Amino acid sequence: MRNRWLSGLLMLALCLPAPVYAAAAWIGDEIYVPMRAGAGTGYRIVHRGIKSGTRVELLGEEGDWIHIRYGNREGYVEKQYISRTPTAALRLQKLTQDTEKTTSTASDLRRQMAELEGQRDALRGEVEELRSSLTSRSNELDQLRNVAADPIRLDQANRRLNEELSMLRSELDQVKAENALLRNDNTSRKWITGVGILLLGAIGGLLLKSKSGRRRSNWAN
Repeated sequence: MRNRWLSGLLMLALCLPAPVYAAAAWIGDEIYVPMRAGAGTGYRIVHRGIKSGTRVELLGEEGDWIHIRYGNREGYVEKQYISRTPTAALRLQKLTQDTEKTTSTASDLRRQMAELEGQRDALRGEVEELRSSLTSRSNELDQLRNVAADPIRLDQANRRLNEELSMLRSELDQVKAENALLRNDNTSRKWITGVGILLLGAIGGLLLKSKSGRRRSNWAN
C-alpha cells in the first residue's frame, strides 16, 4: 500500500511542468504620439505619430491637451506626452555627443601639445645654435678688437715718441745755444788773455829798455 502511494507521488511529480526561471527585460521608451486636429480623442488624426524626444513648438493648453506646431502642421496631443525639458534619451544623447566632442577636443589638444613640444624642442636646438654662434662671433669680435687696438696703440706710441723727440730737440737746441754762448765766452776770454799778454809783454819790454838805458848811462859816467 505504501509503495503504491510513493509510486503515485512519483508519477504526479513527473507530470507536473518544470519551473520556468524569469529573465530580465526592459520596455522601450521610444513611443509615437498621434497629433489630432482638436483637443480630444474624437478628432481626426493629422499626424500618425510624433516620435518621443521630438522638439515641438507649444502654442497653448486646453485641459489635458496641448496645442502644438510640428513642422508646417498644427494639432493637439495629450499633456502627458509633453515634457518641458529634453527627455532622458535626449540628455543621454547630448551627453554622449558632448563626451565625444570633449574626447575629440582632448585628442586635438594632445596632438597640438605634441606639436608644440616638438616646436619647443626645435626652438631649444635653434637657441643652442644661436648661443654657440654668438659665442663664436664674440670671440671673433674680441680678436678684431685686439687687431684694431694694435694700430691705435702704435699710433699712441708714435705720438709719445714724437713728443719725446720734440722735447729732445728742444733740449738739444737749448744745449747748442748754451754751447754757442760758452764758445763766445771762451773766445772773449782768449782775446782778453791775449791782449793782456801783449800788454804785459809791452810793459816788460819797456821796463827792460829803461833798465838797459840806465846801465848804459852809468857805464858812460
